[in-house]
Amino acid sequence: MKFNWKFIKENKKAIRFLLVFVGAYVVLNSLYGFYVQQYSPTSDPLTRVVSDHVVLVLRWFDSSVQGYVSNFNEYIAIANDSENMIYVFEGCNSLNVMIVYISFLIAFTGPMKSFFKFTVAGFVGIYLLNLIRLVLLYGVTFYFPDQLYFFHKYLFTGIIYVVVFVFWYFWVRTARANG
Repeated sequence: MKFNWKFIKENKKAIRFLLVFVGAYVVLNSLYGFYVQQYSPTSDPLTRVVSDHVVLVLRWFDSSVQGYVSNFNEYIAIANDSENMIYVFEGCNSLNVMIVYISFLIAFTGPMKSFFKFTVAGFVGIYLLNLIRLVLLYGVTFYFPDQLYFFHKYLFTGIIYVVVFVFWYFWVRTARANG
């Protein structure tokens, strides 16, 4: 069987995009993995910051909400006076979504000034949306505990990725207009 060089030449931009995207994702996700592993068996500082922000917002509605850091587990429990409601793990801190987001921006090149603007706007947007997600998950566990899996696994995750796709759409428009 003969290798089809014509296919490579015709699809050079798409192949380059995929290779850069996967490469950036693997490198950034590996660095993130090393970062998280340094703190095992406890939670990493970013997850603690996210949990602190969730507790801060939840206290607007219930002053008894507290965050409990464990020295033996990689999560922070967020609870009110009566019971634990949610556990925030490192996967809940939104950094994985940010890694996917920026990997796309790196792979689909555009003007550097716009790249920095989109990176900051995207990271802030993803962080705030994730914060809202965690606050709403707390409410789901309180009012609709049987629906937690659906809301956590599908609905809120889907909403976050729709917003990421919207950011990507505007990034592609900006990059194409300037390139």
